[in-house]
Amino acid sequence: MMKLLLENWKKYLNETTKSWDQQEFGDARGTWIIGDLHKYIQDKGIQKQPFSVDELAKNNLDPEESAQTSDASPEDFKSRAHASDLQFPIVVVKYPDGLWIADGVHRTWKAREAAREAGDKTKTIMGYLLHWKKDLLKIPHSEASEESKNSPY
Repeated sequence: MMKLLLENWKKYLNETTKSWDQQEFGDARGTWIIGDLHKYIQDKGIQKQPFSVDELAKNNLDPEESAQTSDASPEDFKSRAHASDLQFPIVVVKYPDGLWIADGVHRTWKAREAAREAGDKTKTIMGYLLHWKKDLLKIPHSEASEESKNSPY
């Protein structure tokens, strides 16, 4: 009985959770697979650079807002953030209105919380910068709806 329960649990996890490289990032132009972003970064030789976690937090790091756009609760968001590994660089997209995290929201939130606890106002996290027009639109993606395409981005 226990073996069957474990097998069913493994099957459920495999069906409902995507690996990190199969997760998605979307904007008004479409949806990108995270693995494709990382392949582009590697192919183009884009170098890592430091990003201010406070600057990134302006657009990306509200667990309450995240809960409104996903199935995860704020508690789930925080739990996932605490379990994240800061050694992996994030991916940031530069839009006309600021920087947005395409990959690494949980890691950035974790870095910001650690900085707050330590009283460090200059905390940075390493990542890659993609420009929305120069880079992002060249990466294979699914197209957005006609309504979304009317966005200024």
